Amino acid sequence: MGQPNITEIEAGLKDWDFLAQLPQEMYGFTLMPSSGIKGLVLNLASYVKPGSRCRLDLTYTTETFDYVPVKTVGLHVFRDERLFYRDRDKFAQETMAQLPRLIKAIDRDQPHAMDWEAQEIGFESWDYWRGLPKKIGDLELFITPDNPLAYLNGSYVFLDYTDFQRGNQLYFAYNIYRNEIFAELKHEYFPITTTRFDVGRGVQDKRKLAVFSELLETHLEKTILDLEKNKI
Repeated sequence: MGQPNITEIEAGLKDWDFLAQLPQEMYGFTLMPSSGIKGLVLNLASYVKPGSRCRLDLTYTTETFDYVPVKTVGLHVFRDERLFYRDRDKFAQETMAQLPRLIKAIDRDQPHAMDWEAQEIGFESWDYWRGLPKKIGDLELFITPDNPLAYLNGSYVFLDYTDFQRGNQLYFAYNIYRNEIFAELKHEYFPITTTRFDVGRGVQDKRKLAVFSELLETHLEKTILDLEKNKI
């Protein structure tokens, strides 16, 4: 048999015990009921913390016919890499078991750290960032190295400047597999790549943040102001 139609899945949500058994609150995040179908995605339920710019959406997508949690932290919206299931019951079982992990991962009030592979880089002792402006143009400092965000494919976002109203963003990440620091931008929510801040594997680990600091000194303010003027 093929996969059920997304509207059939939506119609069955009211009888799904898993949704009825979800905690109403966890770590300050409140359970919200399904917001329905939007495009290829059916929202099953959400956890939202007011004022945090963070949420967890439990979803079904006809793009891959999978049930999958989707994390939102600021303008970072990404699926959980560990929980893709076509089997509804398996998704329910694993999600219920891992719900505390999922919510802690997006909760900016919880402490976070990079995996051991990043230890040689020295993020814990890198104090340059503390002197960075809290706001450049209309972009405010949202994520800092003392509380990084575990992102996609081994990347950790450790600096993030964002204009939440206009959808402009410049963020910096370290990838533990590629052993490199890199940056990406968004202009009005549209992603843009840049190599302006790249510090690759060819730079010694203990030198990476020193080189990166020099790149910030040279390019940070101009990049953000150019981004706001759509000159990138």
